[in-house]
Amino acid sequence: MEAKKIVITSGFFNPMHIGHINLIREAKKLGDFLVVIVNNDKQVKVKGSVPFMSEKERVEIIKVLNYVDEVFLSIDKDITVAKSLEFIAKKSIGELYFAKGGDRNIDNIPESERLVCEKFNIKVVNNVGGNKVQSSSELLGKVNIK
Repeated sequence: MEAKKIVITSGFFNPMHIGHINLIREAKKLGDFLVVIVNNDKQVKVKGSVPFMSEKERVEIIKVLNYVDEVFLSIDKDITVAKSLEFIAKKSIGELYFAKGGDRNIDNIPESERLVCEKFNIKVVNNVGGNKVQSSSELLGKVNIK
């Protein structure tokens, strides 16, 4: 079996916006297979927000995007996706890449995620999808949902 370039990206997608689409579209171009980790409802609350859409709804929305090969609901309990990354890495064959959006860089990636990437030789690719163009928090604020 030929090894594939597996790209992993993640997000709350609460709600989904054009910046997320840009991230997912550009992440797909980095490899052969795209896995999108969707942060769970518990993580939304830990982040200090309210689930505008349930994790089930957010997973279903991501599933229908043509760019996405697999959707993975986060198993993490904090706001990182470190445990999810580790789980995926242990089950994957091929080169692994972690695509981070335009509002992320090496300085603001959580330490636990950075350590998992180092341990499993996951290459971090920053600024995927370009600069931050929209914010879910700002969108929710416009309709008075916090």
